[in-house]
Amino acid sequence: MLNSMIEIGELSSPDLVIVREMMVAKKNCCVVVLDDQSEIELAVDRLEIAGCDLLKVSVIAKECETKEHPVGIYCSDGQIDFMGEQSLFWEGLRHRLTHAAFFSIHDVGTLMVAGQIIKKMVHGLTAVEVGDRFNLLAAALFVVGVPQGNIKEYEQAIKAEKFLLLFYGEQKEVEHVCNVLHCDTQQVTVHHA
Repeated sequence: MLNSMIEIGELSSPDLVIVREMMVAKKNCCVVVLDDQSEIELAVDRLEIAGCDLLKVSVIAKECETKEHPVGIYCSDGQIDFMGEQSLFWEGLRHRLTHAAFFSIHDVGTLMVAGQIIKKMVHGLTAVEVGDRFNLLAAALFVVGVPQGNIKEYEQAIKAEKFLLLFYGEQKEVEHVCNVLHCDTQQVTVHHA
């Protein structure tokens, strides 16, 4: 297993390739694109009932600011709260998925995020260069196992105000989640890298 204390910048070029290959070899995730909050809530409920580890679930969606509803996250009395038209929805997800964040990403917009992918967006991007090839969202998706060729598809879904539900973990877990969420009307994409 890769020691998380290794700083990528300290490695020589051949070592960096090996580290990246090791990181890629262990990536498994499934992604579901859903239309609205109720579909996300239903999917999370189904995962919970099926005994899936909700700590491995993340939700990403665009949050649009309006004159009536400014968007953001704030801390009051040690409690993190959401501000926006969908604040109750995001509050519920934060309690179930444990993490919450608000990002503004060039060419994508303002994002609300709940779940473990936040750690990848904030701390786990040392192996991926954020910049010309990847924005923060694309880099996080890549790190959890979404192939580079599929990232634009998911960014476009978010721009179209769809919701992404992601699960990443061991191959067996990911396949179980896929089976739980897949149905006649819902497409679930599994990525193994």
